Amino acid sequence: MERLRLLGSLPGDLPKSPGAELVVYLASRPGWRGLEEVRAVVPSLARALEEVNRTRYRELLEARGQELRLLATSDVVEFWKAAFRDLDRVLSLYGELAPGLESPLPEFSAWLARERGELLWGLWGTAVGRASRLADLGREEEAAELLDGLRERFPLEPRTALDLADLYWRLHRPREVARVLSSVLDRLDPDTARRARLHLGRALLRSGEEERGVALLAELAREEPRAELALAELEALSGRAESALSRARRVAAWSRGRGEERLYHDALLAEGEALTRLGRAREAATGPLPRALGLEERSGFSPLTLALLAEAQALWGKGGARARELAEKAYRLAARGRDRYAASRALFAWHLASGDPDKLEAARRQAEHVGHEPWRRFLDRFALEQGGDPV
Repeated sequence: MERLRLLGSLPGDLPKSPGAELVVYLASRPGWRGLEEVRAVVPSLARALEEVNRTRYRELLEARGQELRLLATSDVVEFWKAAFRDLDRVLSLYGELAPGLESPLPEFSAWLARERGELLWGLWGTAVGRASRLADLGREEEAAELLDGLRERFPLEPRTALDLADLYWRLHRPREVARVLSSVLDRLDPDTARRARLHLGRALLRSGEEERGVALLAELAREEPRAELALAELEALSGRAESALSRARRVAAWSRGRGEERLYHDALLAEGEALTRLGRAREAATGPLPRALGLEERSGFSPLTLALLAEAQALWGKGGARARELAEKAYRLAARGRDRYAASRALFAWHLASGDPDKLEAARRQAEHVGHEPWRRFLDRFALEQGGDPV
């Protein structure tokens, strides 16, 4: 069976328009295609068939009742067979579909633009899948290098850009999250754009671009509770714990009243952190943090929750041994789950419970790799106050 190359190149012997459009469409859509389907893309079908019959492609065209097919395959078909499974093959095949083909048919031009977008979606979906599997294996640097390299070679596709941003977040690279989302924000539908702006605001805070992040999240906070929590997290770590507490309690009340358990859980963590920063560790250790832990009984305890509770217990001055054991447990869980942020928080709580300066330095080393500038700066300030190395 003849193989046509349509990705990154175009056969030089295509029929005249609209025959060329018909050949490209059928080569991209293998098997029998109904005439109504074809006419939706190539309305002047009779004339297209006339043009095809003047060329060698008439031998490849077969009709059956109200159906047509092209007795040929193409690299487009091969691309979709490899998509989401074989990245190397996808990369070897990918190219712009039918480059240089300028059609006077608006229906075909619209289809061609959509199909080019779909191919880019397939490429990025395959790439994100490969990088995600690498991350699952603990090969985070390799995953990030793969994605960074592909971004230099190919434009982003809006739908997969959100998945790409989520993966960069998982890889502790908030700056890349912000860059990816900023580049596609104006091409998203309104609901998706709202969610992307929330993610962008959080990424800006995490990467240290607080002015931009705060401005964006403050605008969203009127309608989006998670924007409030992101601002509360920043404020608790930046000497504005009173404001953080107000925000956290506002979200907790809102989410509890609506049965939003996950949001309520996260608001309890934010409340506990704010109370701890305000010197009200006993209140944190006996109120919101144990309640958050109780919500985790079915799904398994979070190392971050355990670390925050251990920190509050250590600062309360009650149960030093218990706080140390809780911090150790939090650290083991974080290490097992490759959660660097939770590991850093657990090591800090361990330091508070034990007085071991090595645990503080370990927490700071972890913080260098978690993509959380507010937390890293908090630890640096804490170490400076303790008379340690500020760098």
